Amino acid sequence: MNRIAERAGSLGLFVTANALADAKIDPDLAPRDARLTEPVAGDIKRIFGQMARRGSAPSLVAALWQKLEGRPLERALVAVDVLATTLLAPRDPLLAELREAASTLGAAHPPAGEVGIDLNAHPARILIERSRQSELEARSTLDLVAMAYELGLGVLDELLRRGDDLVARDGIKESVHAYARLASLARLPTLASVYFDWLLRGVDWRPAGLDLCETLFDAGVPQKIPGTAIQPGDVPEPDERDLAEYLTYRAHLAIGDTDHANAMLLQNLAQRPRWISRPSARIEVVRAHLGTLYGHGDVTIARVEAACAQDRLWRYAAKVRAVVAAKRAPSRALDLFHAYLTSFGNEFDGALAVISLVPEKVKRDVARILCREAFYLPHEPAPWKLLGLLGDAAEPIAAEIDGRLRAQSR
Repeated sequence: MNRIAERAGSLGLFVTANALADAKIDPDLAPRDARLTEPVAGDIKRIFGQMARRGSAPSLVAALWQKLEGRPLERALVAVDVLATTLLAPRDPLLAELREAASTLGAAHPPAGEVGIDLNAHPARILIERSRQSELEARSTLDLVAMAYELGLGVLDELLRRGDDLVARDGIKESVHAYARLASLARLPTLASVYFDWLLRGVDWRPAGLDLCETLFDAGVPQKIPGTAIQPGDVPEPDERDLAEYLTYRAHLAIGDTDHANAMLLQNLAQRPRWISRPSARIEVVRAHLGTLYGHGDVTIARVEAACAQDRLWRYAAKVRAVVAAKRAPSRALDLFHAYLTSFGNEFDGALAVISLVPEKVKRDVARILCREAFYLPHEPAPWKLLGLLGDAAEPIAAEIDGRLRAQSR
């Protein structure tokens, strides 16, 4: 049995271990990445940064869990994300704590194996109210203001409830917004989306709307985006048409309905008036994505790279850049796939598209990278599923992994 199969067995993934047991795979053949093994950081924001690369690695989750002591709602939201997306050892002592924390969400708890609170049914402020802590109500406003710089939802909302002007200041809103973006990059969409919703509908901070949408698009649950997330006036009037188109395409892409998204894109391009300005970066990235998958369009990789340069934290654009390179710039495909991986971590759909499009000689190098990911980040489902796909064992491995995730998140 090779080292990769042994890793799977250590997590109790025996079907996966047996399927990969005879594969000639070696994690040491891939390039090294120091971020995979760096020591756990000492504060929440840096832990989020490490999670962006390593996902919900048990050591990082344990450190974050300690930092969130006394913040029950945030713990519950993190628990939902970890249980639904991370392969934990059956005897991991943190597993019971995560389940107990997630259960406190009651009716707001998403279905097994799914992330994201339905914010239409359970707005952020209602969630906070349900978990309100009596000790916060007993605190003086001066104490709460001092505590607010840790950006706990309970403290922030208690100040809002009291009408304190701290949460009305743009500076604190920008800080909360940046914190929520970090949580989204850390692949904690349930946590991030509640912060964004608190900003959006709690304190009317409209810049949070698009990030809320992007977070739940990336998580594959666009139906949980509140209907008022984007409103007229959120962007300049000339940009409203393109933004509406972009959101529609992304909603369909998020649930895997690429055929419908592509049909709408082609129809809208045919009907787009010639006098209208050049499409926005968002539309061009979608055009590049669907054009690569369906063999149409003329959006070059250079234009996708320009969009990435405008917002280096735009996960979707970086994924599209790797997918476009796989077909249109194969000599750069491996580097751009690796750049996406090191910036945003493991993700199944984008990697699958890259594997499907790259030449065979590049596919071997991608497989080596996946071996490294499975070895150093065995809690991540995507590398296991993709190795199964490359080794003609996709169905049994996916079934075992998805079954584990549903079972642990019930």
